[in-house]
Amino acid sequence: MKMFIVLSAMILATTLHHGEGACAWPESQYPCDDRSHCSYGCKEGLCWSQCGGACAFFENAKRCFDLPGCREWCYLDKGGNYYPCLQHTDCVDTHKYTCKGACTW
Repeated sequence: MKMFIVLSAMILATTLHHGEGACAWPESQYPCDDRSHCSYGCKEGLCWSQCGGACAFFENAKRCFDLPGCREWCYLDKGGNYYPCLQHTDCVDTHKYTCKGACTW
């Protein structure tokens, strides 16, 4: 019972601390979507976004969080294909797109 209470308190504290959402990667490195609070960008010619895979239990489906060990990301799907890009600014409005493949570390 003690372990359950401690674990619950840790989860609650983490959720409250990150309740507003937070991009996992520094904005100096990759942009942050204002709506989803997910990091995103252009990597190897394809748009990617932070997402909630294995850490989705701790994350809200509409927001991303910067939890320890939860820097998950995926390449984005745009019309059944990978979302191509040349630079980060090509990947705006990432909250409109889903992952093309798994959300992973």
